[in-house]
Amino acid sequence: GGGVANSPVHSGSWAGRAAATGSQTGECDQTVTLAANHSYTLQAWVEGSYAFVGVSGGATASTWTSGSTYSQLSVPFTTGSSGTVTVYVHGWYAQDNIYADDFTLA
Repeated sequence: GGGVANSPVHSGSWAGRAAATGSQTGECDQTVTLAANHSYTLQAWVEGSYAFVGVSGGATASTWTSGSTYSQLSVPFTTGSSGTVTVYVHGWYAQDNIYADDFTLA
């Protein structure tokens, strides 16, 4: 499951929330179209146990952290011929909610 939360946030009033259960992962994602065959870096601030940030589809890359305070994660990737990727934040089975805020893509 996924949604938004007003606490904890890294900045502003809201953060994304991915809620995992004992039997399923939690994920929030959004598909974006970028320039084809171009290098990018996805950055996001995340908090929680086994919090993953990454891209899939036209490129595949991810990284993760596990912590009780916000940490900034960076994911470099290169798009394929379509330029379309899915940006995601992912929480692992049986862990508490994870939170994600302040995404940038450059």
